[in-house]
Amino acid sequence: MQPRTRERFVLLDGLRGVAAVFIVQRHAEPMLGDALPSSYLGVDLFFALSGFVLAHAYGAALASGRMSALAFMKARLLRLYPLYLVALALTVGYYLRMYHAGLPVMADEVVTAGELAAGAVTGLLFLPTPFTISFNAALFLVHPAWSLFDELVANFAYAARGVRLRSRHIGVVIAISAVVLVIAALQFERLHAGFRWHEMYAGLARVFFSFSVGVLIYRHRRKTQKSQPLAALACLAVTAAVLAAPTPRDAKWIFDLIIVLCVWPALLYAASGILPDRRTAAVSTFLGTASYGLYVLHSPFIDWAVLGWATWSGKSIGDLPYAPVAGIAFIGLCVFLSWWLTVAFDEPLQRRFKRARGDHRPLADNPANDAGDP
Repeated sequence: MQPRTRERFVLLDGLRGVAAVFIVQRHAEPMLGDALPSSYLGVDLFFALSGFVLAHAYGAALASGRMSALAFMKARLLRLYPLYLVALALTVGYYLRMYHAGLPVMADEVVTAGELAAGAVTGLLFLPTPFTISFNAALFLVHPAWSLFDELVANFAYAARGVRLRSRHIGVVIAISAVVLVIAALQFERLHAGFRWHEMYAGLARVFFSFSVGVLIYRHRRKTQKSQPLAALACLAVTAAVLAAPTPRDAKWIFDLIIVLCVWPALLYAASGILPDRRTAAVSTFLGTASYGLYVLHSPFIDWAVLGWATWSGKSIGDLPYAPVAGIAFIGLCVFLSWWLTVAFDEPLQRRFKRARGDHRPLADNPANDAGDP
C-alpha cells in the first residue's frame, strides 16, 4: 500500500505571507507614511490560520494521547523561540544605543534603564512585562510578541482541553469570544487592541475567537482540494484588499467586526479547499516561509534602518522625496532577509529539534514547520 500523502494547504501560506507584508507596512511609517487603516486585522487572520493548521498538524496526536499537552507546548516554544531570540537581541541592542545617546524612540519617550532591564528579562522568558513599557507602549520589547504570547495561551487551552471538545462546545467558546470582541470594538472603536495591559482582554478575545474558528473550520473543511488558479488569486486579492481598505472612523468598529467574525472565516474555509497553480503555489510557499521571521523581526529591522540612515546621512529617511520607493524596497529586503534567516538558521534548528523529539517525518510535513504562526 502507498503511504497516505500528508495534506498541504499551500494557499494558506500565501494568505499568511500577504498579511505579514501588510503588518510591516503598518510599522514602516517613517518610510511609507501613514499606515493602511485596516492592516492590523492581519493578526486575526494569523490566529485563524494557526487554529486550522495546528489542528491539522497536532490534533490527532493530542486527541489520542500520543502527544501530551506539555510536549505540544515544548514544540510550540521551540518553533517560535529561535527567530524571536534574534529579534529580542536586535531590539535590546537598538534600545541600548538609543539609551546611551539619549535619543527619543517613540512620541518623544526616552528609554529608561529599569524598564529596559525588566523587558529584557521577561522577554527572555517569553512573558509580558508586569507593566506597559512606556517607551514603546507595549507589553514586550519585541512589539509583535504580544500576539505570540496570546496565541501560546490559546495553544495551551487547545492542547489541555480544546482538542477533545465537541464542535458544539467549540461553538460556545466562539460565541462567548464574539461577545467580548463586540465589547472591545465598542470600547476602543476598533479591534486594534491587545498589546497593553488594559487591553489584554481584547487580545485574548481576538485569539480565542479566531483560533477556535480555525479549529472548527479544519474539522468541517472540504475533504478534497480542487485546482482553481483564479480562485486562489482571488483569495490573495481579497486578503490584500481587506487589509488596505479605508473605512470611516465612525464605522471602523463595525467594519472590523464584520471582517473578523465573517470575512476571515469565510476566506479560510474557501482557501483551504483550493489548490493554486504552480506559480502561485511557489510564491505562496516563499511568502509562507518568510512570514514568521518577517512578523517577528520587522520592528527591529525598521528601527535599525531608520537609525542607521539618520546616523549616516544626518537626515530623517522620511524627508527624502523617494522615501515611499525606498520603503517598498525596504519591505522587499525584509522579506528576503526573513526568508534567508528562516532557511539558513531556523529550519536547520527545527530539524535538530525534530530529531530530538524522535519525529522522523520530512520537515515539510512536520508540525514544527507549520503554516499557522503569525
